[in-house]
Amino acid sequence: MPENFEMQADFSIFVRMDNGEIIIYRTADGETRLEVRMENDSVWLTQAQIAQRLNVSRPSVSKMLARARELGIVHIEIRAGDEGKADLLQRLQSKYALAGGCVLTDEQDALTQAMHYLMAETTADKSLALGWGYALGEVVLKAADCSSYTQDGMVYPLIGTANFPNKGYHPDELVKIWASACGRSCYMLGCSAFPDSEEERAELESRSVYQQLLQQWQSLDAAVVSVCDYPAVPDEATATRFGNALEQQKAVGSFLSYYYNQRGEFISGNNDYCLHIPLAQLRRCKKLIGIGLNAGNKALVGALATGLFTHLIVSEEQAKALLK
Repeated sequence: MPENFEMQADFSIFVRMDNGEIIIYRTADGETRLEVRMENDSVWLTQAQIAQRLNVSRPSVSKMLARARELGIVHIEIRAGDEGKADLLQRLQSKYALAGGCVLTDEQDALTQAMHYLMAETTADKSLALGWGYALGEVVLKAADCSSYTQDGMVYPLIGTANFPNKGYHPDELVKIWASACGRSCYMLGCSAFPDSEEERAELESRSVYQQLLQQWQSLDAAVVSVCDYPAVPDEATATRFGNALEQQKAVGSFLSYYYNQRGEFISGNNDYCLHIPLAQLRRCKKLIGIGLNAGNKALVGALATGLFTHLIVSEEQAKALLK
């Protein structure tokens, strides 16, 4: 054990640094506690760095931090730029009634920043679900190359799979990659997002794999979706599903193949049999995080107007446009 470690009464780990302390200990009632005490400064550490300093595994650190965060003992913050970015996020939260989010810096790779933010933001969320889209797919692929995070719980898909070559539209694959990257268990739906008829959709919905997923959708702690423009590539069979309704009702964007106008009103299609989480269940999700990196201003404004989103990930340029 390193020289700066001391064991106390077989249940404490004490780390003294130049200007403060990190203490992990077990209380009389068996609870684990983590304390960080610094003088006139903040501590910025990754889970791997904390594990190295405390001579414990990353999974142990993740569990302790998640528990400490739930109890309000520690505050976990993602460094996403200078004070100007923090001010932009604060103004976005105020204008759009958001609980949090991330304004990404121009100096670092946006997808990597988004991945780190999402991993940290969802650490304490036992029930997590992922949607689809190019941006979300790229973020998840970034997670596959990162070994700095450990999460407990399950990760679920929010929609079936599309017959597109881009992996971002294969939610079963995305949840599998995410689970492998951070240690969660995953659940896969295993069917198409676009049944050809109402009868085919009813048959898919009657399957036990869908019914079990439907139950899990009712109590999600967090969900992550991509916000997309309309029209967009790839096209999600919109002509067949909606006819000319999207043009008539002035659609500006979509997420999870739900289309909406700039007022946040959802648009229905006479032949829309998409297999995705029902909006009623999505509204019950405690935390809905939107990745808006490839979306225009109208799509973002419309998405926020739906009232579903609690967190948003955007660039500095996008944040400024939303605040005009």
